[in-house]
Amino acid sequence: MSDLSPLQIYRRLFGTPEDGLAAYWYLGTMSVQVEDLPVIPVISAETVMVYRTRTLSETSFKMDWWEIGVMRDPVTGEIPRDWTNPITGEVIPAPKKFEEGPAGFTVTATDAGLRVELVQAHAKILGVDVEITQTDGRVLLKQVERKFRGFPRPDGSFPEPGEVGSVRARTQLSVWGDMSELATSAYPFSSGAYDFELDLPPWMNFGDRKGVCLTRGIMRKAAMNDPINPIAWARLKAEFPDRFDGDALQPVWE
Repeated sequence: MSDLSPLQIYRRLFGTPEDGLAAYWYLGTMSVQVEDLPVIPVISAETVMVYRTRTLSETSFKMDWWEIGVMRDPVTGEIPRDWTNPITGEVIPAPKKFEEGPAGFTVTATDAGLRVELVQAHAKILGVDVEITQTDGRVLLKQVERKFRGFPRPDGSFPEPGEVGSVRARTQLSVWGDMSELATSAYPFSSGAYDFELDLPPWMNFGDRKGVCLTRGIMRKAAMNDPINPIAWARLKAEFPDRFDGDALQPVWE
């Protein structure tokens, strides 16, 4: 077992041992499951999230986050113009991009473990649970977030809690890291998978049909401004020119 505390493990998996910035790529596919029909792939999402870690005390830190993302048609690979509902045949405008944040976690060590408090625009937070396990020098952090929120609309905006489109949602982040690297590196590497599930977004026009929207994908930590996915990086720069200075991301913290 490592001498690192759960608070230090959490901080180093997502961010940095010292106050600073870290980047995470989220690359996944959104599908829908309607009633008893097969799972229907809809759209791919390519997102870069920047975490800003700030120490509050010996037992607490703040982790602000901000992200930009683009959507890709899973057939053409291009930014989608529309989406055809395979059940109804209707051609519907599709989301193309989104920006979310700044938002943030406050992580505090308690006698019972870690307390994680999330503040996020366009969302009503119901709770955040964290579990950390270690095996053979590897560590796994699982974080489950329960909230009311919505999927980006075709214009990139988000519904507010209580508006049509704000539905019950569940996000699970599963992040792995090497304990020796977490203990010694100034910028420890980690990677994982995410699972985002919510009720069917109204813009998809499924009417009264019941179902869920499922987004599953890969999480990959990278150095700031490291275009580990060059195609996605170029699309982000093209869609968000005001959020780049040359090749450098310009997160928005206010």
